[in-house]
Amino acid sequence: MADKTAPARHAWPGTLHDADRSPRRCAHHSHHARHHSHSPSHSHSHSHSVSHPAGRSARHALTGTSSSSSSSSPAPSACPEAPRSLGQRRSSALLVRRRNVPLVLLSALLALLLLHEHRLSSSRRGAWAAVPLPVREARKLATSRAEWAARRKRSAERAGNKGGIAELVRADQEAATAWPEWWGSVRAATSPWDYVPRERERVRVLFLTDYDDYRTRANTHTYELIDAALEHPHVDVDVWGPGWAGYDFAVPLSVNVKRRANRLAALDAARGAHDAKRRARRAAAEQAQKRDRWAVWGDVRRAPGRDAAGLRAGEVGRSEGDHVEEGDERWEVPPWTAYEDGCNERSRFGLVWTISDIYKRDDLAHVDVLDCGTLFAQQIGDCHSLRCLDEWYVGANITAVKYAFELQEVFGWDRIKSMYPDMAAPLFGHSPDTGNPWDFWPVPWSEKKRRASIFGFDGSFYPIRTTVTDYLKDVGPSASASRSAVVSRHPHPGYTIAYDPAEPALETYERNHSSYAVQTAIREDFARGLREAQICIFDSSLERKMIRKYAQAFLSGCVVAADLPTEHEEALSAFVIELKPSWNALRIVAELERHLAEPERLEQMAMDAFAYARQHLTTTRKIDGMLDLVDQYRAGIRGYDHPFSFSSRCRAFWSGNAPRPPWCDATPGASHRGLEG
Repeated sequence: MADKTAPARHAWPGTLHDADRSPRRCAHHSHHARHHSHSPSHSHSHSHSVSHPAGRSARHALTGTSSSSSSSSPAPSACPEAPRSLGQRRSSALLVRRRNVPLVLLSALLALLLLHEHRLSSSRRGAWAAVPLPVREARKLATSRAEWAARRKRSAERAGNKGGIAELVRADQEAATAWPEWWGSVRAATSPWDYVPRERERVRVLFLTDYDDYRTRANTHTYELIDAALEHPHVDVDVWGPGWAGYDFAVPLSVNVKRRANRLAALDAARGAHDAKRRARRAAAEQAQKRDRWAVWGDVRRAPGRDAAGLRAGEVGRSEGDHVEEGDERWEVPPWTAYEDGCNERSRFGLVWTISDIYKRDDLAHVDVLDCGTLFAQQIGDCHSLRCLDEWYVGANITAVKYAFELQEVFGWDRIKSMYPDMAAPLFGHSPDTGNPWDFWPVPWSEKKRRASIFGFDGSFYPIRTTVTDYLKDVGPSASASRSAVVSRHPHPGYTIAYDPAEPALETYERNHSSYAVQTAIREDFARGLREAQICIFDSSLERKMIRKYAQAFLSGCVVAADLPTEHEEALSAFVIELKPSWNALRIVAELERHLAEPERLEQMAMDAFAYARQHLTTTRKIDGMLDLVDQYRAGIRGYDHPFSFSSRCRAFWSGNAPRPPWCDATPGASHRGLEG
């Protein structure tokens, strides 16, 4: 083992290596030490010499003592290291200081630059945050940017960073392209228009979905709705239904719902018992640690990845049938057994909400009336050829449609009463298509990569998309640069996804689960395409519906170029580039170029659309709208609820017979116009 008392081999300035030692130097050192041992005036000099980073060995070399011997022990035979003279030490220290001067100056300059940039960044954020945003003027980008620049200049002046004319010019230049910090994902910052759910009692909601649809449908509409419900402050969410583990088609829907409620009560009890046991074990482990820092609880050993109680961090519940290993504290999921079919007040659902038609015509006998005070709401899907009348669950307490005109034109009371003369009046409501602001969000204009992109499936049902898509196919690479650079096409992923039906079914939906990774990736690619385009092209179809792409594009900061749907028309006309289904491709492209030539106006349209969507077209508001319908129904209200403006004009539904609203052909031999053009 190396001698701990040996002097440091990499000596600090002022020490000597072994080869430099001599009796003469030793004698000099002894005399020097004896001479100064009684001189208080030199005590500081010795103290300074022994405190350098050579450590204990350097101190022992100077004093001639060893850490392992007493003060009376003889000095070691090795010659102690002699210090240099006071003048040598001062000269060496001065040389080191001179060499360090440039480095110190550089470090100080860098620190000042970082501090200056931090102050500028803070003043920019503070200036924008202090702009008296929207309700009145904040949606006006020019006004807000001018105010932003003025506040930044004043902030810089208060901080002493005037910078002269150059700083004023720089502030104006940056203000011309500035976007507020909330111009992005709602996860980063909320905007002044963000819809906030109103206070209400908590509601337990069962989203009744089909497992096969969950695995095969590329469109994530249903599970975006569920994601928003999971984040809603007044909703407790469960997801279950046909195909999910435990569902039984041998018993009616009402029995399945009650069993599911009792199943959740059993899961809650098992989880609560597990948590209580876990807390007890943690407390026992903490007490054991207080008695003996090396104690362990029971047979559980301290292992990598475990805490003091022997528990792994981030453990999750198991699937049904898992066995608990010794020392493993993951809670065991109770097996599906014959749960009680009765009502459980503590776990019953306030609302069962289903989307589209997960039960087909052969299953309708299975869909009975729910009890235990649970309301049943069905949101109808697309009504092509009026087919949604065949997909409607007549026993539903609440029927919601995505498109407002369908309430009168499809579910008009005269038609419903003629089909079901003994039916009691239900409650119908409009629940529009929406988007989630954490899925669809904007980027600054400088980060956009395309001028105009077309989105969605094309075909005879979508005249504008088909016109532009056919144009892109026809012009090909031979088109002139000014034309071909205007419009690009975002690829359509298709409608279905394959999966292995032999895989065991999950019991319920989990966010970010690997079984839904393909659908999530498709949505992320679509959202990225929207936010990276200045203009998003699509249409509302022959039926002039406000499809989800409107809300998704508005939230993504993309200016929509499309025809106007028959709802929200007055609001949308202020920030949508209106196209006509009858226009040819050249006229459509010319209209796009006209707006692209006015970037300030285009940016303002994007801001107006974003503000409107964050206030009216988020899925959080859609959930609140359904909860409002629940409250209305319980209060005895029946009829038709229209929360937004809409119009009903002559239209043709997409089918061979092209059914039209009755007022369009009221006059014999006449065919009145409505949405053509």
